[in-house]
Parts: sequence; structure tokens; C-alpha cells
Amino acid sequence: MVTRPALINARLGVLRPQSYSASNKEGSLSGRANIAWKPVDAVLLYGSFSRGFKSGGINMSGLPLDANNQPTLSTAVVRPERNTTWEAGIKAELWDKRLTLNLAAYHTTVRDFQATVVDSSQTVALRGYLSNIPEVRVKGLEADGVLRLGALTLTGALAYGEGTYTDYPAGPCPLEVQTAATAACNLTGKRLAGLPRWSGTLSGDYAVPVGGGSLVLHADSNWRSGYFGDPSLSQYTWIEGYNLTNASVGYRQEDAQGKGWEIAVFARNLLGANYIQNLTIQAGNSGLILGTPSDPRTVGVTLRLRR
Repeated sequence: MVTRPALINARLGVLRPQSYSASNKEGSLSGRANIAWKPVDAVLLYGSFSRGFKSGGINMSGLPLDANNQPTLSTAVVRPERNTTWEAGIKAELWDKRLTLNLAAYHTTVRDFQATVVDSSQTVALRGYLSNIPEVRVKGLEADGVLRLGALTLTGALAYGEGTYTDYPAGPCPLEVQTAATAACNLTGKRLAGLPRWSGTLSGDYAVPVGGGSLVLHADSNWRSGYFGDPSLSQYTWIEGYNLTNASVGYRQEDAQGKGWEIAVFARNLLGANYIQNLTIQAGNSGLILGTPSDPRTVGVTLRLRR
């Protein structure tokens, strides 16, 4: 039989209560500057520079412990996140405005990037807390377009993003490389978690007049490549790429003011794709990884009234 003191000590070995005080005060100047030029009426060239700010705060979910088994007070305050972005692109309307094309390139640097990490210096019990990553960089290309062919509208987008930890000398270690002597791992130059390299969407809408209203058909497909789900970049948190397809068919009646009604049958995850939405290392234990499975194929009916 386990005595009450022994049970309490076992619980404390997993997640020990903490007491600490901290304060925070901050401010930042944010803004955006744009320049644009139209060499012809149907084409717009532009460039922009922006600086953003995300406020910091106080860690309320607990702090990692130091060598003396005391809270590491240097992690009590979450510093504000500051990002700088350069962007350039082109917007064009072609074929008598039936075709719209947009292309953009961007470069973003984020200092003190905020991310939830699980402390890997404790081999008995892992503690998750909000932390600052000194610097990350994301750069990439984005393209999208709309094609209108009578009652048919096709929309597509393709994006490439390359994210890197440009300064992260003391990051969390992947669970598979941890030992009793593990304290931190240098993740500088490694791939940024949570960002697929490639993603794309393709959708189509078709509306045809029927009996005083319109028969409306819609389908869309969304795809993304694989990515890491946790900042430690553990191989066990790699999420494989997946494709998700949705569709609907409905009937709509409305007047010139947009008032009317619509009924539609829809299907989400039409092709029954099996995928993982996220994978994270769970705090308060010695290595459990939690994941959220895909939503099942869902079929339903919607009714909308506009008055």
C-alpha cells in the first residue's frame, strides 16, 4: 500500500509547484512603408517594408529548474517579439480582367520569436513553458490566381517558405538524443518547426441558372508538404504531408439586394484522407508525444436565409 507522503513525493517528482515573482513593461514602434508603380493599367509593381511587434508577458505555466532544483528566473519574463519584413511583388489583371495573377517574394526576420518549448535538461520530468528563440528567418515566394470563364471560377495558390533558426544556440534537444548529461542543443541553422516548405490550394465554383435560382457547385483541394511539429525537431514529431479535399452542391435563390435562401449538401475530407494535424511533446512526463488525428469524412446539410 502506498502511503500518502510517498504518493505526494511521487507527484512532486513529476511536476513540482513553484513560487516566483516577475514584472514586465515594454513598447515598440511599428509601421509599414509601401511604394507602387503601374507601368501599364493592368499591371502593378510594388515593394514594401514593415516592422511588427508582438507583446511579451509573464510565464504562468511554470519555469524550468536550475542545478539547485530552483526555478530559472531568467525565463520568467517572455520578451516581446519583433519582426522585420521586406516584400516585393506584381499584381496583374489580364484577358479583359478574366484572369488575375499575383506574385510576391518576401524575407522576414523575427527577433525573440515566441514558442512553447519543453525543457530537455530534466530527465525525470519535462516542463513546457513559453520561451524566446533569439532569431528566426522565413523567406519565400507566393503565387495565386483567379480565372473566370463564364459561370466557372477557378482559384489557385502555391507557396514556398523556407524557415530557419538563425540564432538558437541553446534550444531543446530531441528526445531521441537526450541522456543524463543533456542540457541543451545548438539548433542554429536548423529548419524552423511548424512551417511546411510547400503548400497549395485549388478550388472551383460553378453556378448555373435553374428555375429562378442557381445550382451552385464547389470543390477545393488543399495540400501541404511535411514539417516538424515541435521546436526540438525530434524525428518523432515529423508530420507527413497530406492533401484535404472538400466539396458541396446546393441551390440558391436571391434577389438584387442579396436576400433569399440557400440549401447545400457538403462533404469535408471527401476522399477520407488520414493525416496527423499536430504532434507535440507533452510536459509533465518523461517523453510522451501527443498527436491530433485527422477529422473523418463528414457529410451534412446547411440552410441559409438572408433577410
